[in-house]
Amino acid sequence: MRGVEVQTVEAGALGIGVAPEDTRTRSRLDVRLIVALGTVWLVWGSTFAGMRAAVATIPPFAMASSRFLLAGALLYGVCVLRGKARFSRDDLVRATITGGTLLFLCNGMTAWTVQFMPTSINSLLLSLAPAWMVVFAFVWGGERPRATTIVGMLIGLAGLAWLLAPQAGGRLPLWPAVVSILAAGSWGFGSVAQRRLGKPESFVLATSLQMLIGGALIAVEAACLGEWRALDVHTIAATSWLGFGWLVVFGSLAGYSAYLYTMQYASTALASTYGYVNPIVAVVLGMLLFHERFTPGEAVAAAIIVAGVALMLLPARSVTVPAAPNARA
Repeated sequence: MRGVEVQTVEAGALGIGVAPEDTRTRSRLDVRLIVALGTVWLVWGSTFAGMRAAVATIPPFAMASSRFLLAGALLYGVCVLRGKARFSRDDLVRATITGGTLLFLCNGMTAWTVQFMPTSINSLLLSLAPAWMVVFAFVWGGERPRATTIVGMLIGLAGLAWLLAPQAGGRLPLWPAVVSILAAGSWGFGSVAQRRLGKPESFVLATSLQMLIGGALIAVEAACLGEWRALDVHTIAATSWLGFGWLVVFGSLAGYSAYLYTMQYASTALASTYGYVNPIVAVVLGMLLFHERFTPGEAVAAAIIVAGVALMLLPARSVTVPAAPNARA
C-alpha cells in the first residue's frame, strides 16, 4: 500500500481564498522577478511627478495618448524584429479589456487629476487599488477574502475617509478626488482581468498591444475634448519634455512592463506591494521637486492607508494537507 502523499496549498491572490491557478511557486531565486518588482516599487512612485511635470504645458489626454502610443510602437517594433509580431483575435480581446481599464480609464484619468491634486494625494488614493482587486476577485472568481484582508480594507477606507475630511488639512477638490478613486477601481479590475484572461504566448507583444489600444482610446478622448487642436509643441516647456520622456522610458517601457511581468509570474499579494511603496516615493518627490506641503493630518491618513494596504497584502501561510489516497493503492 502506498504511503499517504502530502501536498502544500498556498492561499491565493491577496490571501482571499485558495486559487491554485494564481499560485506562483519557484524553487530558486528568480532574478528577473526581483528586478521587475524593484522597478515597480521605485519607478512607479516617480510617474506621478513625471505626469505633473508633463501636463504643466501638455494637455493631459494628448500627453497620455502620445506616451502609450510611442512606447507601444517601440515594443511592437521589437516584436517585428524578433519575428513575433503576429497576434490572434484572443490577443486583441485581452489587450482591449486590459488596455481599456489599466491605461485608458486609470492612467488617462490620473493624467487629468494630477493637475488639481498633489502627487502625494494622487498616489495615496490610487494605492487603494488592492482593495478593489479584492472585491473584483471575489465577484469574478469567488475568492473569499481572509479576515486580515477585510480588516485591512476597513483600515484603508478609514484612512481614505480621514484624508478626505476637512481636519486632514487638505481641502481636496471633490471631483478630481472621486475620479482618482474610480481610477483605482479601474486599475483593480484590469489587474484581476490580467490574471483571469490567461497568460499570453508573447509577453512583449501583449504589452505592446495593450499600450497601442489604450493609447488609441485616449487619443479619441483627447480629440473629443479638442486637445489635439489646442496642442502647440512650441509652447511645451523643457520640464514637460523631460517628464514626458521619463514616462515613456521609465513609466511605460520599464515600469508598466515590469508590473505586467510581476502580475503574471508572482503572487498577486507580492505583485501588489507597490501599493504601500509608491506613495512614499511620490511624497518624497512631490516635496523635493514641487515643494508640495504634506500636512500632519495628511501624514496620519497616509499612515493609516499604507497600514491597511500592508495588512491586506500579508502573505498567506502555506497549509499542509494530506492528499486523497490512490484508489488503486
